[in-house]
Amino acid sequence: MLRKGDHVLVGLSGGADSVALLATLNHLRPACGIAITAAHFNHKTRASESERDEAFVRTLCKSIGVALICGSLKDAKRPRGISVEDYLRRNRYEFLEKARRKAAATRIALGHHQGDQAETVLMNVIRGAGLNGLCGIPPVRNAGTLIRPLIDCSRREIVDYLAAVGLSFVDDSSNTDERFLRNRIRFSLMPELEKRFNPAIGETLCRLADVIRTENDYIKEQAQIRLSRWREGRGLDKPLEIPIAELVGLHPALQRRAILEITRDLSAEDAAIGLEHVEAVLDMAGGANPGGSLDLPGGLRVGRTYGLLEFRRVSQPDGRPRRGTAPDDSRETFRFEVPIPGTVRIPGGTMSIRFRELRKVPSVLSTERKAYLDMERIAFPLVVRNVLPGDRIQPLGMKGTRKLKSVFIDEKIPREVRGRFPVVADGISVLWVPGVRLSERVRVGKGSKRILSAEIV
Repeated sequence: MLRKGDHVLVGLSGGADSVALLATLNHLRPACGIAITAAHFNHKTRASESERDEAFVRTLCKSIGVALICGSLKDAKRPRGISVEDYLRRNRYEFLEKARRKAAATRIALGHHQGDQAETVLMNVIRGAGLNGLCGIPPVRNAGTLIRPLIDCSRREIVDYLAAVGLSFVDDSSNTDERFLRNRIRFSLMPELEKRFNPAIGETLCRLADVIRTENDYIKEQAQIRLSRWREGRGLDKPLEIPIAELVGLHPALQRRAILEITRDLSAEDAAIGLEHVEAVLDMAGGANPGGSLDLPGGLRVGRTYGLLEFRRVSQPDGRPRRGTAPDDSRETFRFEVPIPGTVRIPGGTMSIRFRELRKVPSVLSTERKAYLDMERIAFPLVVRNVLPGDRIQPLGMKGTRKLKSVFIDEKIPREVRGRFPVVADGISVLWVPGVRLSERVRVGKGSKRILSAEIV
C-alpha cells in the first residue's frame, strides 16, 4: 500500500478508526519515509455534533503536527433516486480527491476495518449482490490511489491501541441510528449470528470476501481478453459490435461478465446497471427474434441485428437527449420479465419490486407499497416495464378500463415522471401501478389458491 516517498492524505472523521489510522501512519512516518496530510469533511447533518467533530480534529492535528484540510457539504439539492447516505458518500469522496490534489498527495488512506468489511458483505448478500458485491470493500482501489490499511484489524484492536497510546476520539450518533440498514446489521443481525451460529462470523465473512475478490479478478481478466478482441479497430464514434455466436459460446459466467463490463464501460457514470439488465441483453441475444433493441440506464441502447449485438450511447455526455426531444418526453425504456421469487430493480435506482408466491390469502389486502395478485388470473409472462402510450388498467372495483394517462392526472403525478413510472403487466394489460392502482382483473378473493405478493422495497 505504501512506497518510500509517498504523500498520504488521511481521511479523518474524528472517530476511533480514522484517529487510529492517523496515529499509526504518523508513528510509521519516519521508518516508511512518507509525508502525511489529514482531511476532514463536515457533512453539516448533525448540527452541533458536526461542529464538535471538526473542532476535535483541528485540535488533534495541531497537537501531533499534521497539516489538515477541511471541507464541508455545500447547500446543494440531492438528486432524485439517490439515498441520503449515497449522496453524502459521493460528496465526501469528491472532497477527498480535491484535497488529495491540493496537497499533492499520492494516496488517500481510509480507516475501514474488519467489522466494516463483514457488514458490507452481509449487507450486499441481503440486497442480492453478485460477485462484485461479495468482494466487499477493496483494500486497494484506483491503481493504489485509495488504500485501507486497517481493513484486517478488528474494532477491538483499534480501540485497545488508542487506549494504549492515550488518544481519545469522538462518537458519531448516526452510527447507532437503526433506520440505516448497516446499523441494523451491526447491532441486531451480527450479534445474533455470532451468538447462535458462528462466534467468528466476522472473520468468516472477511475470508469469503478475500476469496471472492481473487476469483472475481480472474473472471474479469478473462472477460477483458474477449472484449479486447471485439474492440479491435472500433472507432470512437462507432458502436461496439459483438458476434452473438461468439458470445453464447462462452461459459455463462463469462457471458454475464462480458456484458456487464461493456454496459458499465459505455453507459453514463453511476448508471444503475444491474443483473436484470445483463440478463435482458442475454435473453435478447439468445432469443429467436433476429432483431430488437433495449434502452438501458445511462443512455445506452443495445440492439440486435441478426448475428450481431450492437452497443451505442444515445445521449450526450451531459445526459441530454441526442435528438432534441423535449425534457418531459425523455425516458429510458425498460422491460424485465418477473422472476418468482425474485426482485426487479427499476433503472435509475428509484425503487425495487420484490415478488414471491403465497399459499394462503393474506389477512391484510393490498396497500400502497404492497399488492396481492391472483396468479391464476395472470396471462404470463409477467413483466415490469415503463408506461407505454395507450396503456389501460381496470381499476379495483370498476367494470370498465381507464387510460393510465387519466389515472396519472387524477393522482396529480407530474407529467415529466410518467414515462419513467414502472408498471407490472401481463400479456393483456397493466395489472399494478405501484403505489397508485391495482387491477380488478387480478383481485384476490376467498377462492384464490395461488397469490403473488409484489412489494416495493
